[in-house]
Amino acid sequence: MENSDLLRRYTSLPSLIDMLVRQQIVLGGYAHWVDANDRHALRLYQETLHYGFVGAMCLTEAPETFHHWEIFAGGSAGVCVVFKRAAFEEIFDGRMHFKAKPVEYVRLTQVGTLEADDIHRLPFLKREGFRDEREFRLLGYTVEPRAVLPAPLHRAMIDRVIISPFVHQALFESTRAVLKAIEGWGDLRVIRSSLTDNDTWRGALDAYVARHGTIYTP
Repeated sequence: MENSDLLRRYTSLPSLIDMLVRQQIVLGGYAHWVDANDRHALRLYQETLHYGFVGAMCLTEAPETFHHWEIFAGGSAGVCVVFKRAAFEEIFDGRMHFKAKPVEYVRLTQVGTLEADDIHRLPFLKREGFRDEREFRLLGYTVEPRAVLPAPLHRAMIDRVIISPFVHQALFESTRAVLKAIEGWGDLRVIRSSLTDNDTWRGALDAYVARHGTIYTP
């Protein structure tokens, strides 16, 4: 079942460690984003409003999916930071230099109807084909040029951390110990994703065969 009360940030273990140690979220620029349409929208937004810096952090409202692991947190260093949405939005509601809200997905026939006062929608618009990502975006902007923009991170914002299903169980135990040893994060809930290796799922399949196996006997 989908849970809109949570936001998920798929990222790397080094990025997570930096986030916890510094107790801040770092918004980077958009120059190397894969989606050229997205880059173009943010560049126009930055140039039109004469900002020296525009950056963002991308999250998702969607439940855990293999797609998000594979694309945004692939390999053995992938993690997912699960934020409590209400606490996350409260931190940035009305805060200068930040905007936090869901991305809008529009068709090609709709993008040409934007009005002059829609300028602040530009960083939150994507094509309809990306709708399944259910992206939620934290946008940051400043008048002066800069490479990155730090944002506050409070303990109450994080519900848990999920380690990639591609990480071996033995490595997971060490990783969890390291994360919980960071000052101020001893009570952090750290779990390993069971998306691709779930006892309940396999048990249900075993039970199915036990119930109906006689149908398939010679």
